[in-house]
Amino acid sequence: MALKLGKESPVNGLVFTNTQDDKFRTEAVIVRFITPLERVMPQRYRCVSKLLSESCARFPEKKLLSKETMRLYGAQFGALNYSVGKYAVTGFSASTIADRFTFGGEKVTLEMARLLLDCIFEPNLTDGLFDRTSFENAKHDLITMIRKQKNNRHSYALERARQLTFAGEPMELNTLGTLEDAEALTNECVAEAYRKLLETAFISISFCGGGTNSEAQQLIKERFTEFAKNRDYKGENFERLTANSKLRSEPQFVTETESQSQSKIVMSYKFAEEDEFAVRMASLLFGGTPFSKLFVNVREKLSLCYYCQSSVSGDVNTLVVDSGVGRGNEQKAIDEIKWQLELLKNGEFTDEELENTRRYYISAVRSAYDFSADMNAWFFRRFTRGDMLTPAEAEEMIRAVDRERVLKALSSLVPDTVFVYEASENSAAENEEEDV
Repeated sequence: MALKLGKESPVNGLVFTNTQDDKFRTEAVIVRFITPLERVMPQRYRCVSKLLSESCARFPEKKLLSKETMRLYGAQFGALNYSVGKYAVTGFSASTIADRFTFGGEKVTLEMARLLLDCIFEPNLTDGLFDRTSFENAKHDLITMIRKQKNNRHSYALERARQLTFAGEPMELNTLGTLEDAEALTNECVAEAYRKLLETAFISISFCGGGTNSEAQQLIKERFTEFAKNRDYKGENFERLTANSKLRSEPQFVTETESQSQSKIVMSYKFAEEDEFAVRMASLLFGGTPFSKLFVNVREKLSLCYYCQSSVSGDVNTLVVDSGVGRGNEQKAIDEIKWQLELLKNGEFTDEELENTRRYYISAVRSAYDFSADMNAWFFRRFTRGDMLTPAEAEEMIRAVDRERVLKALSSLVPDTVFVYEASENSAAENEEEDV
């Protein structure tokens, strides 16, 4: 069966998408609640998602819920938390084997759907509050994650650079939130966040798999449609979630020093023009492949970096260069990265390099067909851009990207931030968690 796509929005603030291909042996449902990125709330929603994904009124303990998912042929059930543009996404993912592969014809997809609905709409609440022990565990886990991000030098450098790049904009906020806000969390404020999430979020629900979960789809559609009809949704009905950040007139250079074995350098650029596929081709050519300019020259030939790579955050149209550098080589690495970009802007890349980059890009796009989870992720990314472009259609668009479009994308790059997380002179960093 060829890939089949479907999309419907029966009620204001609610959308269903369906992707099916009978080559997939699993069925997945992903429920995403989309809200504005603002201080405190995404952090509270993160706690909510953890609590809802580990228990419900029917299975009030994590071990009981885990036992139930194991009974459903090892069903996977978990929480999602990330940002897209200036929005936070809080969600739940549930997947299990397709019904046609069960031993006795059990309708595990329908049971999985009921479990998902129970966790979202029938949580383990007493007098409007979450179980005290569960709440304290969720709070403790959140605090641990925030501290771990700070202790992982690589993660911290990327996070700090993002804050600097998008300072004063919603995109500077992290869904993890701050340690101070996490320590101040109460059961009352998290329970209130749960109610607010249901009432105010835009809801996107995706079905993806072999197309054998029609009863499960119907159950979820009916429950969410009924719920959405009874709320007064006043938010946006999204056509896309991407957000262009303001351009900086002069780039900023920020340095922090830490006891670590190597310095981290993160450089950000913003595209003044948007040409999705040309932009990604430009990034791959620059530093996104094992034969890119940054890898071949800065890392291999000059040995200035332990790692040096570029990537594009498509939801904010921003290119990021991420590198690990030996102490004392920071400025040399920065200068060489800038020089390699200038060479690209001047057209100093061969047709063979461009074609190899195109093939690399197309191979990555085709991999979206490999697993149902990858396919689901692909179409949610397309939803964030306001279309339902298939990987095959994207491949044709990539083939149409020529040298001129790549050069135009490169010429539109505006330097924004250079963040150097510098290794201190007397650093031993014996216990540092490096990420090379």
